[in-house]
Amino acid sequence: MRYKRRLMQTLDRRTTLLYSAGSIGAGAFFAFNNFVLPPILKSFGAPDLLTGLLSSTRSIEGVVIQPTVGAISDRIWTPHLGRRRIFIAIGIPLSAFFFVIAGFFTHTLLGLAIAIFLFSIFFNAAVDPYAALLADIAPVQERGLLSGVSTGIQLFAQVVFLVIVSRAAASGEVPLWIYPLVGVTMVVSFAATILGIKERRELVARKEHYGWRRYLGAIARQTAAMRYLATLFVYQFGINAVLPYLTLFIIEDIGETAEVAFALAGLTLLVTAASAVVSGKIAERVGSRTVLALAGVGNGAATAMSWPLLTELIPPDETGVFAGLKAASESFAIPLSVFVAAEVFLPRFGYRGIFAMLAINIVIALVLLFVLVRSRGTHPAARLAPA
Repeated sequence: MRYKRRLMQTLDRRTTLLYSAGSIGAGAFFAFNNFVLPPILKSFGAPDLLTGLLSSTRSIEGVVIQPTVGAISDRIWTPHLGRRRIFIAIGIPLSAFFFVIAGFFTHTLLGLAIAIFLFSIFFNAAVDPYAALLADIAPVQERGLLSGVSTGIQLFAQVVFLVIVSRAAASGEVPLWIYPLVGVTMVVSFAATILGIKERRELVARKEHYGWRRYLGAIARQTAAMRYLATLFVYQFGINAVLPYLTLFIIEDIGETAEVAFALAGLTLLVTAASAVVSGKIAERVGSRTVLALAGVGNGAATAMSWPLLTELIPPDETGVFAGLKAASESFAIPLSVFVAAEVFLPRFGYRGIFAMLAINIVIALVLLFVLVRSRGTHPAARLAPA
């Protein structure tokens, strides 16, 4: 069975804004997890290793769950919510629900850890189909721009959220109303994407009536994409050793208050947001790989361009499963990097040591990008026979 010919609608401003609306909720989630949770967990008596693991936006169970969710989203079609939005519509409200549980109904470290595990699982089950939706609605040459805009909005949302938390934490602790604020922001912003973006069945390539073994075999043959995932693994191994400990570094090593720590984290993200939007615009002209190679040391460029570049290396009807494989790579890299940071670098060098770990991994990832990854702009649709 041949793939259906892929017709692509032109990306317009309305589609860009409606898709990017979900990034506001994602930004609130990421800001809370990466920067607000670590001091909260410390106040519950969590050791550095547990703080890093629970504050990461990916966890080890995602190695299995995320590719499965992505593969299913490639293969199904629901009458009213297409193949991607159905996962967002289910996962985001459940994640928001467990945010409220975490804030108001957990009084022990164990209870908080369980709630964090649950709201992370449901969020990640929604956010990877959300990422795959980008490739469904944008032509390959415009994916860098859409990703840059949505990433910039996500990072700017983190800045706004951290400013709010900084002001709210002036008394010395994070108030409980921050938890439902995150939940409501997630539900409202992703609702705009779910209701505003219409997935059109005739515009997306779909696989029909062939088995999982052949499906997984076809994925394994995407060697360029797998090499790029290996490169992302190295980068994620470095950057995610820093994120859970950044606010703790400011509080513990520098001696600033939590209010200042949240504000400084927001300032860092503001610069990253600007670089993400600029990188997306430049990618329209020179390509995602070139932007990553030139500006790969900047987290904004790396965040905005990583997914568009991956979509250039894979067939259009495998975006869901590769979004899941990318998440699986992160789900393995992040806990491993946190373990290495907490058990090797922090005992010897303190929170400052994680920056050396980051620098080493960025250099290695940049070398791998130059040596292993080649993009031709789009992947020609392959042929698969039905099982």
